[in-house]
Amino acid sequence: MGKVISIVNQKGGVGKTTTTVNLGASLANESQKVLLIDFDQQANATISLGINREEIKYDIVDILSNEADIKDVLLATKVESLDIVPASIRLSQIEAILFDTKNKEWVLNEKLECLKNKYDYILIDCPPSLGLIVDNALYASDSVIIPVECGFYAYDALTQMVNKIDEVQKIKKIDIEGILLTKLDNRNTFGYKIVDKVQFMFPQKTFKTIISSSSHIQEAPMHGKSVLQFSYNSRGAKEYRELAKEILVRN
Repeated sequence: MGKVISIVNQKGGVGKTTTTVNLGASLANESQKVLLIDFDQQANATISLGINREEIKYDIVDILSNEADIKDVLLATKVESLDIVPASIRLSQIEAILFDTKNKEWVLNEKLECLKNKYDYILIDCPPSLGLIVDNALYASDSVIIPVECGFYAYDALTQMVNKIDEVQKIKKIDIEGILLTKLDNRNTFGYKIVDKVQFMFPQKTFKTIISSSSHIQEAPMHGKSVLQFSYNSRGAKEYRELAKEILVRN
């Protein structure tokens, strides 16, 4: 049975899409069968894997609105063993689309049931918000990864995200897979203070792997590639491979 993990934080710019794409590629590199769900209207995960939005016939909205079967929406990527359900700007209308739907927070969960035996991991890239889309992601997930940029504002948002997880845990079982520290600038001592604070607050939940600031990670999406495809031996690629191994050991 595949494990469903949402990559979530209501703050933007903390590395959610970057982590979804590169963790997915790294798990595939470890012989895991992986599905990415692009659940952000910006469709950055879709673009990052070299898929042209203009050539997409169906996307995640077609699944949620029963316009298409989820198996018909799956797209293979250029990474072996890594598939994706693409997104589009139509996700901005999801509140209206699901307005009359009963138990609307559970729609994605129902749609993913038929795929859990096909994949080892299903990763959901969430938008920087708290609303119906994120509720659907959380209700469909077994656990969450919370990326936290090594800066004050992202650290401040972490407590809000943990409170949201606590609310969902009253309704369904969902674990914090881990808190992932991202964008650590090795030249800036303040970033290490954030690392210390997060590790002190969540000693059992913070990943040992820390993702450093990296030009290779930033540039890879411009080429429609994961950082593993773009520069396999770069520091960023090595760190995401280490994260994948850490998750596999935990599971």
